[in-house]
Amino acid sequence: MRERKALLSIRKGIYDAHRWLSWNEKDCCRWRGVRCDRITGHVVKLDLHYPYPCDYYVNPERCPDESEVSPSLLHLRHLNYLDLSMNNFSGAPIPDFIGSLANLKYLNLSYAGFGGTIPHQLGNLSNLLYLDLRSNNQYSLDVDNLGWLPSIRFLQHLDMSNVNLSKASNWIHAINMLPSLSVLRLSLATLPNLPSTLTHVNFTSLTTLDLSGNSFASTIPGWMFNLSSLELLDLASYYDFYGNNFYGNIPLAIGNLQKLQVLDLSWNNFSGDIPETVWSLKSLRSIDLSGNNIHGNGISGQIPETVGNLKSLVSLDLSRNNISGRIPETTGNLKSLVSLDLSANNISGHIPETVGNLKSLETLDLKYNSISGRIPETVGNLKSLQFLVLDGNQISGEIPETIGNLGELSRLDLSYNVINGQIPRIVGNLCNLSHFDASKNNIGGDITGFMEGFSRCSTNRLQYVNLNHNNISGPLPNHIRELQSLETLDLGFNLLDGSIPVSLGKLSALYYLNLSANFLAGALTEAHFANLTSLSSLDLSYNSLTINVSQDWLPPFKARYISMASCPLGPKFPPWLRNQTDLSFLDLSSAGISENFPDWFSDMRPPMYFLSVSHNHMKGKLPSFEPLPPTQIPGLIDLSNNLFFGPIPPTLGGGVDHLGILLLAHNRINGSIPSTFCKSNNLQVLNLADNDLSGVLPDCWNNSSVLEVIDFSDNQLSGGIPSSMGSLSQLMSLHLRDNSFSGKIPLSLQQCKHLTTIDLGNNKLSGSIPEWIEGSLLSLRVLRLRSNMLDGNIPKQLSLLASLQVLDLADNKLSGTLPPSFGNFKAMITTPNGSGPVLSENMINYYTENIQISTKDLELTFTSVLSLIASLDLSDNNISGEIPEEFTNLRGLYSLNLSGNHLTGRISRNIGALRQLESLDLSMNNLSSTIPTSITDLNFLERLNLSHNNLSGRIPSGNQLQTLNDSSIYIGNQYLCGQPLPEKCPDNEPAEGPTEEKQDENGSEMIWLYVGLSPGVVVGFWGFFAAVMLKRSTRYAYIQFIDRICDWIYMAATIYFTRPKSKRNRGRRGRR
Repeated sequence: MRERKALLSIRKGIYDAHRWLSWNEKDCCRWRGVRCDRITGHVVKLDLHYPYPCDYYVNPERCPDESEVSPSLLHLRHLNYLDLSMNNFSGAPIPDFIGSLANLKYLNLSYAGFGGTIPHQLGNLSNLLYLDLRSNNQYSLDVDNLGWLPSIRFLQHLDMSNVNLSKASNWIHAINMLPSLSVLRLSLATLPNLPSTLTHVNFTSLTTLDLSGNSFASTIPGWMFNLSSLELLDLASYYDFYGNNFYGNIPLAIGNLQKLQVLDLSWNNFSGDIPETVWSLKSLRSIDLSGNNIHGNGISGQIPETVGNLKSLVSLDLSRNNISGRIPETTGNLKSLVSLDLSANNISGHIPETVGNLKSLETLDLKYNSISGRIPETVGNLKSLQFLVLDGNQISGEIPETIGNLGELSRLDLSYNVINGQIPRIVGNLCNLSHFDASKNNIGGDITGFMEGFSRCSTNRLQYVNLNHNNISGPLPNHIRELQSLETLDLGFNLLDGSIPVSLGKLSALYYLNLSANFLAGALTEAHFANLTSLSSLDLSYNSLTINVSQDWLPPFKARYISMASCPLGPKFPPWLRNQTDLSFLDLSSAGISENFPDWFSDMRPPMYFLSVSHNHMKGKLPSFEPLPPTQIPGLIDLSNNLFFGPIPPTLGGGVDHLGILLLAHNRINGSIPSTFCKSNNLQVLNLADNDLSGVLPDCWNNSSVLEVIDFSDNQLSGGIPSSMGSLSQLMSLHLRDNSFSGKIPLSLQQCKHLTTIDLGNNKLSGSIPEWIEGSLLSLRVLRLRSNMLDGNIPKQLSLLASLQVLDLADNKLSGTLPPSFGNFKAMITTPNGSGPVLSENMINYYTENIQISTKDLELTFTSVLSLIASLDLSDNNISGEIPEEFTNLRGLYSLNLSGNHLTGRISRNIGALRQLESLDLSMNNLSSTIPTSITDLNFLERLNLSHNNLSGRIPSGNQLQTLNDSSIYIGNQYLCGQPLPEKCPDNEPAEGPTEEKQDENGSEMIWLYVGLSPGVVVGFWGFFAAVMLKRSTRYAYIQFIDRICDWIYMAATIYFTRPKSKRNRGRRGRR
C-alpha cells in the first residue's frame, strides 16, 4: 500500500502523465511502466520515460513541459530499474537521493532535461550495471571529477555523451577501473585529453567505444588495439563544428581488432593509404572514413581488390578524401552492401560492370570524381536502389535504357558530366522518382517522352527537375500539367522553342521556375499563372516572351525572385509587380521599358536587395530607396544605360545600409557626388561613369569602407584627388579619366596596396610621377596617366611592378631618357596568358574592368580580354636619348608606342624578338641608320609607323611586312628607298637573280675562273690573317679602320644614289 501511494505521488510530478499513464487498477503491479517482484510483490521496475517522439529544434510543440522528481522515490527501496528519460526536468539537478536506491541495476536519465553537476552520490549504486546520463543541448550537465565512478565496480554500460567532462582530467583512469565495462559512450563530452599509453588496460571486455566529437588531437593511441573484444570503434568528428582531430596514418595494428563490426574515423585529419589490415577485418559491417580532407590532404592511395573480401559489409563511406585509381571489379562481391559512398575523391576509370551484382544496394554515390566512360547497363539490376548520384564526373555516352528498371529510385543526379543523347522515355516509368538532375551535360532531343511517362504514374512524386545547360529542343509538352507534385522546374540555357503551354499554370506546388536563355516566344496570359500560388522564383530571361494581362491583374503568387531580362515587356513598367510585396530580386534589364519608375515603386516592402533595370530607355529622376535589410548577399542596384537625370538622392548615397553594388553609369545624372557615400560601409562597387556629374570629390573616405571599385570616369569633375582616398584599403580599381582633376597625384594612394588598375588619364594633373608607386602597389596591372601635364623624368623603379601589363604615360611633359630597366617588366617579358581576371572573381559579375588603349591609330576599349594585353605607350613627351637594347626583352608586348619624342640612335637589330607586336609606332623622332631586317620577323604586325625620322637605306621586305604596303609608314625619312616608297634603291636589279639560261652559258667559264683564283685567295687570306691576329694592337687598329671606311663608303653611296637624277647629271657636267 505504501509503494502504491508513492507511485501515485511520483506520477503527479510527471508532465501529462494522466494521458499516457492510466493507473486506474487497484493492483499497482499491473500499471503501465511498473513491474513487481513475483515473490515479494515489491516494485522493482519503474519506467516513466516520455513516450512521444519530440525534437526541440524541429517540433518543440510535441515536447513535454516541466516535470519534477518526487522524493517518494525513496519509498521504492527494492527498485532495481528506473527510467526517467525523455522528460523535461527544466535544468533541475539530478536529485542526490537517487544515490540511496542501493538495489538499482539500471538507471536511465538520458535526455531528461537535468542540469548542473552530476552528484557524487551515484557512486553509492554499487550494484548498477547500466548508467545512461546523456544530456540534451537545452540544459548542461557536467562533472567536477569522476572519482566516484570506480565504486560502481560491476558497471557494464556507461553513456555520458554530451556531458561536460572537461574537468575530469582523470577520466581514463576512472574508466580503467571498471573491468566489466562492455559499452562506453562519451561522445561530445569535451574530454580534455587522450593518453597515448596505459600501463595496464583493465577494461578488455569493451565491445563498444564511442569517443566521437571530442577535442582530441593526436594519433590513435596504441592501447586501443589491445581491446580485442571491440565490435564498435567511433572516433569521428562532427563535421567542422565539434570534433576530434586525429591525424597521421591509420595504424596497421587496427588488424588486431578481428571482431570489429563498425569502424568510424570520419571527419578527422588522417592521411596516407588505408592499411591492408583493414581489408582483413572480415566481421566489418560498416566503414566510415569520410571527410578526412577537410583540414589536410586526406586519406590517399587506391581501393585494393581485397575490398571484395568483406562479404558482411553493409555500408562503405570513403567520401571526401584523396583516393585515386579505379573502383575495383571485386566491389561486385559485396553482395550485402546497402550504401556505397566514394564521392569527392580523385577516382578515375569506368564504373565496373560488376556493380550490377550489388542487389541490396540502396545508395550509390560517386559524385565529384574523375570517373569516365558510360553508365553500365548492369546498373539496371539494382532493383533496390533509391539514390544514384553521379554528378561532377566525366561520364559520357547516353543514359542507358535499363535505368528504367530502378522502380525504387528516388534521386537521380547525373549533372556536370558530358552525357549526350536523349533522355530515355522509360525514365518516365520511375514513379518513385522525386529528384532528377541532369543539368550541365550535352543532352539533346525533346522532353515530351519521359514527361508523358510521369503523367501516367498513379502517385506522382516528382518534385525536382533540373535540365539546365543542355541542348534540349522542341516545345514544352502539355503533359506537364500532370506533374502536380513538381516544386522545381529548371530548363534554362537550352534550345526550347515555341510557346509556353497554358497547362503550366496548373502546377499549384511549383515553387521555382527557370526557363531562361531559350528560344521561347509568344505572350503569357493570366491563364499561364492561374494556379501558380506557390511560385517564389520566376526566371524567363533571354527569351522573346511578353506578358499580356489586364492593367488591374493581380498575380496569385507572391514571388521573391523575378527575372525577365531581355524580354520585350515595354514600353510601360509592368503594373502587375505592384502587389509583389515579398519581392527581393528583380531583373528587368534590356526589357524595352521607356517610362519612369511608377510612384508606387518606392513604397514596395521589403526593399529589394537586387534591382536591375539597366539597358532600357527609362527616364526621370532617380527614385529614393529605403534601407536594405541585413543580408549575407551584398545588395545591388543597377540603373545604368538609361536616360535618368537629376542629382543622386541622399538615400542612395548612404542611406541604403546594406547596398554592396551601385551602378549608375551611362545616364544623364548631374549635380555633385554626395558625401554620404563615405558612410556606406558595405559598398563594394561604385560606378558613376559617363554622366554629367560636376564639382569636387568628397574628402571624407575612411578605412571602414570596403570599396573595391570606383569608376567616376567621363564626367565633369574638378579639383584635386582627395587624400582621404588613400584610406580605402580594399580598393582594387580606380577610374577617374576624362574629367578635369588638377593638382598632384596624392601620396596617400600608396596605402591602397590592393590596387590593380589606376586610370587617371585625360585630366589636368601636374607634378612628377610618384616614385612610391613601385614600392607600394605591387599588384598593379594597369597604370594609365596619359594626357595630363606630368613632368620630370620617368622613374626607373616602375620596372619593379612585376604585375604591370599596361603602362600608358603618353601626352605629358615627361623628359629625360628611357630607363633601360623597363626591359625588366616581368608581365611584359612573357606573353600574357589571361590566367586570371584583373579584378577578383567575386567582382567580375558586377563590374567589367575596362581600359582605353591607343593603338593602330584607334582608341580601343579593352574589357574581357584585358588580361591578355601587354602595352607600353610613352608617346608625345620630351624623352630623348636612344632606345635601350633592353626593350627587346619585352617579348609579350602587344603594342609599343614611342612616337612624338626626341629619340636618337638606331632601331635595335633585335627588334624582331618582339614577336607578339601588333602595333609599333616610332614616328616623329630622330632615329637614324637603317631599318633592321629582323623587323620582318614580326608576323603579327598590323600597324607600323616609322615616319618622320632620319632613317636610311633599303626598306626590308618579306613576311608580314609585305602586307603593310603604305608609303605613309616611311614618309619623312629622306634617305629611305625601296617599296612602298617611289624612290628606288641604287642596285635596281631584280631580287630573284639571273635567269637559268644565262647561268648555263657562263657556267663553265666561271668554274675555271674560281679554280684559278682559289689558291691565291687562300694563301693571301691566311698570310694576312696571321699577321693581324698575332699582335693585339695591330688587330684593333685594323678593325677600327675597316669599320670607318665601310661606314664612309656606305653613306656616300646612299647619299649619291638617292639624290634626284637631274642633280646627279648636273654634278657630272660640272666636273667635266
